[in-house]
Amino acid sequence: MKINILGTDYEIRKASEKEYPKLSVMNANGLAELYSKELIINAEMNPNSGQEFANFKGFENKVVRHEIIHAFFHESGLVDYTTDEDLANWIALQFPKMLKVFQEADCI
Repeated sequence: MKINILGTDYEIRKASEKEYPKLSVMNANGLAELYSKELIINAEMNPNSGQEFANFKGFENKVVRHEIIHAFFHESGLVDYTTDEDLANWIALQFPKMLKVFQEADCI
């Protein structure tokens, strides 16, 4: 799937750890490959992989948002934040709640 982040096209794709060994090496659910403009989501991240999720789709969506946020930092020139996992994770977790409040406040 192609998305556009601040004028730059990125490809979001699912890949297995065999197809993309860096996922396994980094023990990652997703990776933002900022210079190749790819957001790689671990296709082996699934409810049967030993990870248990009450809401797997919600977790998968958070992973995609997390990688998109890394790309936004990169495309914005915020180099110091590009590798900040805590900040990217916080935004990825809180964004749906923030969006709901913005919609309620009619300020979008």
